[in-house]
Amino acid sequence: MNAAPPEGLRARKKRATENAIERTAVRLALQKGHANVTVTEICDGADISRSTFFNYMPSREAAIFGRPLKMLPFEDAMEIMRASASETLLTAVFRVALASVGQATVNAEVAAGRTQLSMEQPETAASILSPFISLSTDLTGLLYLWLEEDHSRRMLPNVEPLREAILTVSLVGNGLQVLLAEISGSEDQTIAEESMHQLLAEMETLAHQMRQPRG
Repeated sequence: MNAAPPEGLRARKKRATENAIERTAVRLALQKGHANVTVTEICDGADISRSTFFNYMPSREAAIFGRPLKMLPFEDAMEIMRASASETLLTAVFRVALASVGQATVNAEVAAGRTQLSMEQPETAASILSPFISLSTDLTGLLYLWLEEDHSRRMLPNVEPLREAILTVSLVGNGLQVLLAEISGSEDQTIAEESMHQLLAEMETLAHQMRQPRG
């Protein structure tokens, strides 16, 4: 993880408000249980009005668990894939994922809080993961079409393109979850491509070791 890069004043104010809402929502969920948190309490804790809350969040659940994520428009996503054609396939998908989220910046307190929430209140795990499910489905469809468009792009020519797309997106998604779970501190941090490459190298080593006989 890297420290977040400098932002303009307007972006900083927007980010500060988002962070205040999400930090408050997650803190309250940890303190009193996610089902007992109200929008009014979140607004009071974040020192914002109810209208401001709904300008930033579609629902109470989004503030606690994370906002729904959708892939950016198909042609924009394809343009990123084309621009990243000389990079690894995982890098290209990673870039589309971050562009879809709208930023690579993550608030450490919020990320750590949601990880803690999923462990202390296991029933929240599915809700915390749900924002990523729709995005993963969209990314899989995009990658499937990308591989079908030119078979030379495929790394697993002996399996169906859909299977390769699912496996690739799963690697990116699981990698992001690991990176988010490892975030610590209180400052905004940036998910860097280098961190993802290092993580995937570790996953490759682990997969290789798991195939070796023990004893």
